[in-house]
Amino acid sequence: MRMLFTALLSLPLLAGGGGTVHFRNQAFMAEVASEPREQELGLMRRSHLAKDRCMIFLYGRDGYHTIWMRNCLISLDVAWVDAQGVVVEVAENVPPCSKAQSKLEPSPCPTYGGTVPARNFIEFPAGTFKRVKLKKGDALRWDLTLDDGTRLKGGAWAMLVQR
Repeated sequence: MRMLFTALLSLPLLAGGGGTVHFRNQAFMAEVASEPREQELGLMRRSHLAKDRCMIFLYGRDGYHTIWMRNCLISLDVAWVDAQGVVVEVAENVPPCSKAQSKLEPSPCPTYGGTVPARNFIEFPAGTFKRVKLKKGDALRWDLTLDDGTRLKGGAWAMLVQR
């Protein structure tokens, strides 16, 4: 019983829903982080993220959303997007932070992004942007279902309809 409990604790927490993030002809299976606790945990303690996977962090309004890599085990590419899904900032090959931290000290881990207002951000496995040639100014779109059944179609879908 103790081994089962320990094994369950080591599994990553599933985020608040899922769906697909699209860039050109590429589709990425997405986990959704829309609640503060999900956003705080993000991709912490994951030892692997397949090249066709990502995590999208949804916020209700624009803000200066920074990330840090505390307790992350893998490097990531991160895209911050505006309400239309246009990439406004990128950070490539962001390394994990393995520095120990006490609860009384400020974090020794650097922060990334948050230099321009963004509505959401999306974390991909490191090397994704180079592989798919994603850069600032490109448009992403997503089709997501939250845990409560709410369906969100966002990003550049509106731009596709207008064309």
